[in-house]
Amino acid sequence: MKVKKGTLFFVVVLILAMLACNLPGTNPRSAEPEAAPTIIPTETVAAIVVENTATSMPTETPIPPTDTPSIPAEITLTKNSNCRMGPSTFYNIVDQISEQKVMRVIGRNDDSTWWQVVNATGRECWIFNENADENTDFSNIQIKEPLPLPNPPGQFFITNQSCQPGIKKFIVTMKWTSGGSDEVGFRIYRDGEKIVELKANKFIHQDNFAPLNKNLTYEIEAVNENGASQRAAQIVPACR
Repeated sequence: MKVKKGTLFFVVVLILAMLACNLPGTNPRSAEPEAAPTIIPTETVAAIVVENTATSMPTETPIPPTDTPSIPAEITLTKNSNCRMGPSTFYNIVDQISEQKVMRVIGRNDDSTWWQVVNATGRECWIFNENADENTDFSNIQIKEPLPLPNPPGQFFITNQSCQPGIKKFIVTMKWTSGGSDEVGFRIYRDGEKIVELKANKFIHQDNFAPLNKNLTYEIEAVNENGASQRAAQIVPACR
């Protein structure tokens, strides 16, 4: 079929007009606005500031000291010795122990001149330190309080002397008072020898057999269950 030239021209113009309508910018009303560029948020990286701190050194775990076996405190007697109820010769004798005996020490007096030990029967008593050798240092041994002793008698006087040399008779009379302690009796000595032991309620004594021709020394001490007090003394001139 033949197309007419006029018709063909019209069609071409129509197509060109249609194409011209679709060109960008030719119809600002129909054109879509340009989309704003999408801004992708960036992650904020927090700056970590590391301060200079002292480097902690590893601590060494202390090693507990090993226990050194303790040496039991003992003495070896260097001579035959009296073991007494307390740390002095004023105390009664508990036991007599032979030399070379080894004894366990459980106490001492405050100036370390006597050791408290346990004897073979399990009784506690005291040994003078000069009678023994120690096997170790006893400075850490506990100081023990000694048992109480009575006070010396008070006001000890010679009240009468009856000197009769013709019949060789000399009588000395003496008296005293209580020392105010727990004494259970008194002992009287003449020139160091005990001549009588009296009960605690006696405060006068008469020596009917005092020797003649010599000065005499009389001593008296109070006693209790632990031992004796210090002695009070009086000197009596000779009966000639």
